[in-house]
Amino acid sequence: MAKEILDSALWDRFEEAARKRRRDPVRLLKEFMRERLEVWEDQKLDRQARKAALSSGRREEDAVQIVRRHRANRSGPSATS
Repeated sequence: MAKEILDSALWDRFEEAARKRRRDPVRLLKEFMRERLEVWEDQKLDRQARKAALSSGRREEDAVQIVRRHRANRSGPSATS
């Protein structure tokens, strides 16, 4: 499937747009995929926190604070690779 994408007009457009911005298209795609995975993980964490907050009797604001603390701990120096 990845080969089909790389051989497609979509890749050609992406590559041209990246190069116009003086960016390496492969690096840009990797960065985009990493960011997308983080967003999905954050969304999953948000759902889990809300569910846990509801079952624990805590308020949603408490769950939000828990998520923020977790994200702050996760974004420390060891999370950047």
